[in-house]
Amino acid sequence: MWRFVALLAATLLAWTGALAQETGSDRADPGAAAVPAYRQANKVVVITIEGGIDAITAMSLRRRIALAEAGAADALVIDINSPGGEVGAVLEMTNAIKGSSIANTVAWINPDAYSGGAITALACREIVTNSPASMGDAFPVTMTPVAGQNRMGLRGLTPDERTKILPVLLADVTDSARRAGWDEYMVQAIVIDGIELWWVEDTSTGQRLAINEEEFKMLFGRMPVRGKPLLAGVTGGVRTGPQGAADGPAPAEPDTTEAAPTDENPAADDPAAAAPGPEEEEASAPENRPQGFLPASEALRDIADEFESPERTDLRLEQRSQRPVLTPGDAGRFIDLGYLTDGSAPIVMRNDQLLAFGFASAVIRDDEELKAYFGADELIRLDQNWSEGLVRFMTGGVVRGVLIVVMLLALFLEMMSPGLTIPGLIAVASLVLLLAPPALIGMAGWWEIAAIVLGILLLGVEIFVLPGFGLFGVLGVVALFGGLLGTFIPAGGAMGNAGMQADLLRGATTIMLAVITAGIGMYLIARHFERVPILDRLVLGARAEDEEEEGARVDAELLRAASRAPRVELAPGDLGVATTALRPSGTAEFDERLIDVVADYELIDAGTPVRVLRVEGFRVVVVAAGPEDTA
Repeated sequence: MWRFVALLAATLLAWTGALAQETGSDRADPGAAAVPAYRQANKVVVITIEGGIDAITAMSLRRRIALAEAGAADALVIDINSPGGEVGAVLEMTNAIKGSSIANTVAWINPDAYSGGAITALACREIVTNSPASMGDAFPVTMTPVAGQNRMGLRGLTPDERTKILPVLLADVTDSARRAGWDEYMVQAIVIDGIELWWVEDTSTGQRLAINEEEFKMLFGRMPVRGKPLLAGVTGGVRTGPQGAADGPAPAEPDTTEAAPTDENPAADDPAAAAPGPEEEEASAPENRPQGFLPASEALRDIADEFESPERTDLRLEQRSQRPVLTPGDAGRFIDLGYLTDGSAPIVMRNDQLLAFGFASAVIRDDEELKAYFGADELIRLDQNWSEGLVRFMTGGVVRGVLIVVMLLALFLEMMSPGLTIPGLIAVASLVLLLAPPALIGMAGWWEIAAIVLGILLLGVEIFVLPGFGLFGVLGVVALFGGLLGTFIPAGGAMGNAGMQADLLRGATTIMLAVITAGIGMYLIARHFERVPILDRLVLGARAEDEEEEGARVDAELLRAASRAPRVELAPGDLGVATTALRPSGTAEFDERLIDVVADYELIDAGTPVRVLRVEGFRVVVVAAGPEDTA
């Protein structure tokens, strides 16, 4: 009888709360009650997180937190509307929030926080939401080419990726749960699928928590009842319970069937046995609660093994669990409030469900309500500045690919005509624009810059000192490619990280496309150097400077004038002598007549014997004559 009365009372209390929330139109009035001392703040700084999360978002968040700290803010609000993003950047953000000297941190789900956005929200001490709003589904995925289609698609994690990525995320959200008091099993269900949970209430304390199947059988001495879960749908949620449970999950109908007495459920036979004994009370004491990872399901056994591995020092949890240690002695103290989630996918909670399950403290619709929530006199917003937007633009794949093309073409022009200066300056400017933005966000360090410079120097040696393509050329290409590729990945990443592998693939694809494009451009420039606007003037200017240095400028002009006389017919194999440096164009003497010629992919000094390679209309292409060529 006493169990039935307790169940009935709990049900009436739950329905009374739901009715009160219904009449309140799903709106918590932050100014209706006195502001708790731990939340009260005079100066509140709001930091907005909008859109995808990447290294630039993390850098921007750290900068703005530092500004808030320097400005003596009393509270920090992370205003989140994000679908998630890069795992490494998300973890940087959670560490920045937890490590801030401003302990009064609140996440505002405004209106959606999925994936990395949800993990960032959990790192705060409190969560408030707008209405409507949603949070959850933080299961990591990776990009992969779709077979037979020219596009990238999403896929889940391989077993190897699972044991490398998931433990880090679960360690972070578990730490967040223990700091803020979120339900430890539910935060795991936000990150990964395969976690089946039930929602129960301790009748002696009123505490509600999620339990798994084994715990359910231990507490109730029977198999759990399944059906439509309270968090059904999980990708936006569907309303469950009476009248659609518009204001959160309604408790399940109380099970008045008496369980048969068992060794695991002595309370079914003797209500007095429900009282915890001294051993159970000692195990549940905060100082005796476990510090290690508590897997919500046996499906996480491989993840739990990673936490227990002495090699995974990065998974050490400093905070002890706030979750009560459940024992057979707790049987009879709990009532079943319903089937929470079937584990088919990571959970997503609407704003009403966030309130009902204890994740959200209030519904906040605008800045005025936010000020009232803190009892604040001043609210300051810190948005991302224009320079961070510029860095994001400059680190985009398309922009970086264009910069690589421009740099390679400019280097080619400078190497073909040393001393032109302008192509060299363009190459240097492109290199600076290519390296500076990634360096600001930790994606380009000293070794990437050194590798790129070394690669350019080695290629220069190969072209100017050791003609041909040998060891220096190969090393130059490898160093240049490796340095450029390094600017696409964050510093300190692990090769086994799926996110880094995706970055490497994206970077390699961008570089290869840029190299192919630059190669086509180099071929066209070499064939039509004198016909390209601006470049033809550069060639004439460089030629004039060389002739002036040699003291023969006047004679060269007279010879050019003479060359306008009827042409001497030339054929492949004819021999002559270069009268000016061919870079690649200049003049050569054939049978005492000066002819405008173009060198074929090489630099030829004045006075060098040359041989006609081919004649294309009025264009004569020559190469340096070898020992085998005779007049």
